[in-house]
Order: sequence, then C-alpha cells, then structure tokens
Amino acid sequence: MTGPVLEIIGVSKRFGANLANDNISMTLAGGEVVALLGENGAGKTTLMSIIFGHYMPDAGRILIEGTEVPPGKPRAAIRAGVGMVHQHFSLAPNLSVLENVMTGTERLWSWRSGTPAARTKLLAISERFGLKVDPDARLGDLSVGEQQRVEILKALYNDARILILDEPTAVLTNIEAERLFTTLKEMARQGLSLIFISHKLDEVMAISDMITVLRGGRNVGTAVRSEVDQDQIVKMITGADAL
Repeated sequence: MTGPVLEIIGVSKRFGANLANDNISMTLAGGEVVALLGENGAGKTTLMSIIFGHYMPDAGRILIEGTEVPPGKPRAAIRAGVGMVHQHFSLAPNLSVLENVMTGTERLWSWRSGTPAARTKLLAISERFGLKVDPDARLGDLSVGEQQRVEILKALYNDARILILDEPTAVLTNIEAERLFTTLKEMARQGLSLIFISHKLDEVMAISDMITVLRGGRNVGTAVRSEVDQDQIVKMITGADAL
C-alpha cells in the first residue's frame, strides 16, 4: 500500500439540531479496503455523501492525492476519481447497459459517434475486473446482482480510483455477494481503494484491511482488521461489551 489517496480532515455536518458528522478525520491508502461501521444514524452515509459532493460540509476538507476537492460538487468528485455505488441503484431500466454507463458522461449529440469507443472501453473494464456484462442488454431485464455490476462499471468507466459501496450486499443473494467480494479483492489488488459500508461483521472480516467506526457522528476508532475480533468491533460500535 502507498500513502493516502483520500484524506478526510475535520469534517462536520449539521442538519438543524442534529450533528450528523462531528470533526471526522480518516484516511484511505492506495489498494486499501476500509470498512466503515456504525449503528443507524452514526453518520456513515452523510460522510460518504460529503466525499461524493452530494452534501456541503459545514467544516473540514476532502483531499484526493493531496489536492483539495471543491465541496458540494459531485462532478468535481467524479473528476477527482471518486465513484459511489448506492444501495438503491441510480440507473434507467429502459436503457441498455451501455447507454446507462454513458449517461452523464457523454453529450447526447455525441452518443452516436462515441458509442463504438465507449463499447470498447466498457468491455475492456469488464474483462479487467471480471465483471461480465452484455452492453446491449436492457437494464430492466437484468437481475439485481447484474444491475449492481452495471453501477460498478459505470463508476469505473468514469475512471474511479476510489470506490464507495453503501451496504452493497443488502440486495444480493449469497452467491452474488461472494462474486462481489471476488471482484472487490481484485480491484484492491490492482490498486483501487475501497470504502465498504456494512452491518454484517462476517463480511467486514472477510473483505477489509482496516475498520473505522463512527458513533454519534464521531470517529471513535480505527483498527487493523487482523488485530481485532468481532466482539471488539461490537464494543467499538455500541460502546458496550458484546453479549
């Protein structure tokens, strides 16, 4: 692993009386998988939305490879190499896989001329990471696992080097989850950096290098996954000993 590709420095975000993120700092290294844990309302999704530019922080900075990313601008985050795979996909069921991947990346008038190059790029990414896909398939005809694959491919098509996955196995079968983990491990092996949000501790232990826990909007600790067990993680999450 190399130095940090992502630095979150003193990020705070308030929604009315609710302090969702309270002076949070954390880092992500190249080729590293960080599991972000915490109970519902701990501030995980808010923090990830700030990184991706969906929310404007009240304080703090986001640096990617040492360069500060303009806050509150998703396009700036995407250009900086951040991709996000939401639990509920942001895809168009009536469009093809290729059209979904190109949506938001190409001007409408250039689609016809740009489609051959886009198809070539998509198939190359699919081959590189073992994400089998038919570019011409209608998205609505695909399984949930296949649709998630398209969402990941769309982020990679936009040259994401940092991938945020919010509860990615919540909608998958066990077999689909196993295939996803194989893909994520290959991404990390090839140098991509991943933030993995999950409530399933067995998944966290299987996929992550580091574990960061949020509680009450604060970063209460980061641990090397190989140096902690599930009971210790539960204590970090809840502040109490596991039963």
